Formats: sequence, structure tokens, C-alpha cells
Amino acid sequence: MIAEGWKEEIPESHRIALDIAYSDFLDAYFHISPTDAGKIERVADWLPKKYVNRYSPLFCHRFIICMSSVAERLVQPERIAPVPRCTAEAFALHILIEQATAILKDVQRTDADYSRFVSLAFRDTEFLHLYQAAEDPPGVDLDKRISLPNNLEFNDWFKPFDSLKPVNPFVYEDWTTEQAGINFYR
Repeated sequence: MIAEGWKEEIPESHRIALDIAYSDFLDAYFHISPTDAGKIERVADWLPKKYVNRYSPLFCHRFIICMSSVAERLVQPERIAPVPRCTAEAFALHILIEQATAILKDVQRTDADYSRFVSLAFRDTEFLHLYQAAEDPPGVDLDKRISLPNNLEFNDWFKPFDSLKPVNPFVYEDWTTEQAGINFYR
């Protein structure tokens, strides 16, 4: 079962809900193709609206890998904290918690409480402020504005917080080659 290493912080019903949320996410979004805009829109529904035009099929594939990486860390018998290793993984874990909360509310009529888990599992929750971020004004030179800290810039979402705790190479190594314009295969 998912989150086995977090038994003290997360009740069994909440861990089951996380497991179902992860399965539902993969079932709903795994088969994204360049022509499947509907699924991209559903992934975008969970992420900050400011960047909706940047959620491409390739971004969605990478995000799904982040979701799988977070789930893989949650199923380990030993607690791994913090769970997310990059901003995209922080969003993935947040989405799992939100979906699990909705499942518990709808199925068991239970108000979920993941607060203790959240306080231990996340490095910080600054990424949540991106949900309220305003659109950049038209014509603004993004190179001249002050960059956001802590990998909150969209181009840094897949960059590991700590170089000694890497993310899946498909997510970051491929992302950096694309940003450098040398990704020949995509």
C-alpha cells in the first residue's frame, strides 16, 4: 500500500485514498498524445492557470513521471522526506493529496487531515503561491524581471532541489537538453 512508511502520520483510510488517487491519475492521463488536447486540459486543471499555454504533451509526460516518482517514494517501507525532489513533484504530491481528500469526502463522508504528513513530506509549500500568480503583462521582458526563487520559475520545475537527490533522468536531463536546444529526439 502507498505511504506505508507514513503509518504514524496518515491513517489507513487516507493511505488507501492516496493509492486510489494515484491509480485514477494514471488511468486518466497516461495515454497523452499530441492530438489529445482534452487530456492535456485535464492535467492543466490541476496546475497553476498562469502557465496553461506551456503544458504541452511532452510536459504532461514528464509530469506523469513526476507523479510516478512521488508514488514510488511513498511505497517505500522507510519514510523518505522530503518526498518531492523538484517543484513538479511537489505539485504532483499536492494533487495526490487533493484528490485523496476529495475521494474521502465523496466516498466515506470523511474530512481528510493530511496536515501532519504535509508538514513533514514537503520541503516547503511556496509552490502553492503559483496557483494565485497573475499572468505576466503583455510585452514584459521575462529576461529583465526578477526571477522567482526555489525553482519556482516554470523552466526550473523539473530541476532537482538538491543535486545529491536527483529526479528521474527523463524528467530533468531531457528537460535540460531541450532548454539548451540540443534535444534531437523530440
